[in-house]
Parts: sequence; structure tokens; C-alpha cells
Amino acid sequence: MNAAVGDDFDARIDRGLEILYQGQYQEAIDTFDVFISQHPKNPAGYFFKAGAYQLRSMSYETQVWDDTQALLLDSSLELSHKAVNRDRRDPWAFFIRGGTYAYRAAIKARAKDYFSALSNGLSAVSDLNKAAALDPQLYDAYLGIGSFHYFRTKAASILKWLPFIGDNREKGIAEIKTAMEKGRYSKVLAQNGLAWIYLDYEKYPLALEQAQQLEKSFPQNHIFFWIAPEVYRRTKQWDKGSAGYARLLKLLDQSQPMNNFNRVFVGSRLAKCYYQEKKYREALEASQKALGLALDERSAQRLKYERGRAFEVLKQAQKKLKISQ
Repeated sequence: MNAAVGDDFDARIDRGLEILYQGQYQEAIDTFDVFISQHPKNPAGYFFKAGAYQLRSMSYETQVWDDTQALLLDSSLELSHKAVNRDRRDPWAFFIRGGTYAYRAAIKARAKDYFSALSNGLSAVSDLNKAAALDPQLYDAYLGIGSFHYFRTKAASILKWLPFIGDNREKGIAEIKTAMEKGRYSKVLAQNGLAWIYLDYEKYPLALEQAQQLEKSFPQNHIFFWIAPEVYRRTKQWDKGSAGYARLLKLLDQSQPMNNFNRVFVGSRLAKCYYQEKKYREALEASQKALGLALDERSAQRLKYERGRAFEVLKQAQKKLKISQ
């Protein structure tokens, strides 16, 4: 007799997630591989490994692992679908299948394939609602449910072909907070997602509160250090913004010395903050460094705006320094 999906978990899932959030991506992937080798019919291993590649791709701003992640999501979907058909009372089978659809929705949204994103999102929230109904204590499900409610409202204001069904942003935030406070596997992702949502919602003190907690918990993982300086930049707290971007740039130099995409982006923002502080020498140096980093054609196109801003800061800083001499 086949065990329920959740009955077949072991401590490697927890361990893999723990080291994943520390930024040890390959070690986390290796840990999930061990789980897969011992539980090849359990969709959870493929699901969490796909999540590790998702976070790794976000960290490096790259598409190099997209095909690998797609194959893992295919395996997760196939096995979770079988698990659902085998036992329609298994909440974790619905959770894994719903989570897999949620990853696919996010991928489609980034590719601006909004029809596919919506279709996958609807499938995700349907399965996650079933998981939560079957097990009211499966709080991890509320991360996906809440994210859908928030971003479905946001999408309706941008994509005019979507019917408006009311503002569910606060409902979505409350659901994500439930996952953050009570979930087992989704606490960190829920907190990070909540911080970004607060930033998007322009609730800057709340975004900063969550971001600072994440920085304290994971001091070596740069992926949690983007929000605070962005809050300071948007609220024109230039000194705090420059300190935050300088710290982020240092982490990038240490962990991703060959990843120029992130370093150009952060360097441009750092230069702008320095300029607004009237630190023209530092602004000049930061903009020169950002503009001097080599980029491939795709990255250069994506960073066209940021590089333009860095060039403008460079020219303005040169003028200010010339006047002061």
C-alpha cells in the first residue's frame, strides 16, 4: 500500500531548506537529491529541488537553470497527480501539486505569458484550497493562496481584459502572514514574499521590519538584502540607502564575483544615493565601476535603464567636482 505523500517525508526536507536559505544552493540541491534517491515516487523531493533552483536563479538573475527546473516541475506534477488520484483525501498531494502549478504560474508571469500564468495560478489556488480544507493545520498552503489573492488584484489593474473581482490585497497579506507564523516549510519564503509585497504596496515601515529580520537571520545571503536599501531609496533616506547598497554590493562581490548583472544594478543605485548625499567623489567612483563591468548582450539590454542612470550620475558628479576644484 502506498503511503500518503506527507507520511513519506524525512528530516532532509527541513535540512535542505535550512541550508538553502543560507545561500548554499548546491548543498541544498544535493540534500534534496538524497531524498529523491530514497523516495523516488514522492513528488516532494522534485518539488523542493525545483524551488531550490528557483531561488538560485533569482539570486543569480539567470535563466541557465530554467530547463532543469522545468523537468523537475514536470516530475513533481506527474507524481503529485498520481498521488491525488490514488488518495483524494491526501492534503500533501494537493499541496505539492498546487505548489507546482504556482511555480509554473510565476515562471509564465515573468515571461509575460499572462494567460498561462492565470491558468496555472487558478489551478494552484484550487489545489491549495483543497489541501487546507483537508488539513486545516497545513498552514504552508496559505503562502500560495495569499500570493494569488494579492497579485490577482494587482494584475486586474494592469491587464484590462481581466475582470475586476474586488480588492483582495489585505486578504492575501493576512493569508501569507498565516503561512509565515504557522507554516513549517514556507516560513522564510512567506516572510520574504511579505516584505516584497509591503514594498509593492508602499507600506515601507512594514517592509523594512520584515527585511531587517531576514537580514539578521541570514546574514550571508544577499537575496535578503535588497529590500531595505530600496525602501530607503524610495523614501529619499539617501545615507541609509547608500549604506544598504554598499553592504549589498560587498556581499555580491564575496558570493558572486563573476555575476556582473547584479553588481551593475546595485552599483547604479549606490551611485545615485551617493550623489543625492552630495558625496560626488564616491558617486563618480561607484558609477565608473558599474559602467566598467562587462555584460552579455541580453544583460546589457535588460540593464539599459540602470546603466543610463549611472552614466547620468557620472556626468553630473564630474561637473560638481570640476566646479569645486
